[in-house]
Amino acid sequence: MTKYTFFLCLLLPILFISATPTFSFPAASSEIEKLLSSKSVFTYYWVSFESDHKSSRQVTIRTCDKKPIATVNKDFAIEMKTEGTGVSKSGKVFNFGDCDCGSGFDCFVELDKKKLPFGESSSENPLTPFVTIAANDIRPGTKLYIPKLDGMIMPGGERHNGCVKVDDEGHGFGERHIDFFVGKESNYKTLIKQKLFTEVEVFSAKKCNILNYSM
Repeated sequence: MTKYTFFLCLLLPILFISATPTFSFPAASSEIEKLLSSKSVFTYYWVSFESDHKSSRQVTIRTCDKKPIATVNKDFAIEMKTEGTGVSKSGKVFNFGDCDCGSGFDCFVELDKKKLPFGESSSENPLTPFVTIAANDIRPGTKLYIPKLDGMIMPGGERHNGCVKVDDEGHGFGERHIDFFVGKESNYKTLIKQKLFTEVEVFSAKKCNILNYSM
C-alpha cells in the first residue's frame, strides 16, 4: 500500500459521512416505521370559548333529540360547529353529538368537564393539547412522528419530541391533511410566531414516546 492509497482509505469514509443527510428524528431510530406522506397539509384546531365573543345575539343549543342544553352566544355556537368543542362562560363543556348539525344547533351534548376539559374526540377519548391529531385517512390510535414538530417549544415551555397520535376525525377536509389540536387559539398564535409551516412529512411510529405538555 502506497502512502497515497493509505490517504484515500482515510479520506473516503470522511467524504461519505459528510455527504450523508441528517434528519431530526427521535433519539431511537427504531421508533420510525415508514413514511406515510411526504407532503400533508398541516393545520391547527382548538376549543371555542364563549368569553371570546362579545355580541349580544343568543341561541339555544340542543341535543340531537331536540332537548335544550343551554342558551349561549350565537357567534360562539357558530364557532363550535367548526371546532367541535366549546366552553361556556359558566364553564360548561359542549361537544358534537352523534348527528349532523345542518343549518341549526341541535347537535350537541354536554360533557363532564373534569374528565373532558377540552372535549371528546371522535374516538371517544379526551382531546389532548399538542398530542391529538385529526386525520381522515390514518387509522385512529396510530402514533405518528412529524419532524417539523420535533424541537418546537410549546406554550408551556416544554420541547416537543414530534410524537403525536391520531385520535380524531377532521371536518371539511379530505386525505393527506393533519389537524393539530392545540387547546386554545392563543396557543396557536404563539406557535405560529415561533415557526410557521403549512405542509409536513408524516411517519408512522408505533414506539414513539407520547409526552404530556402543559398549557
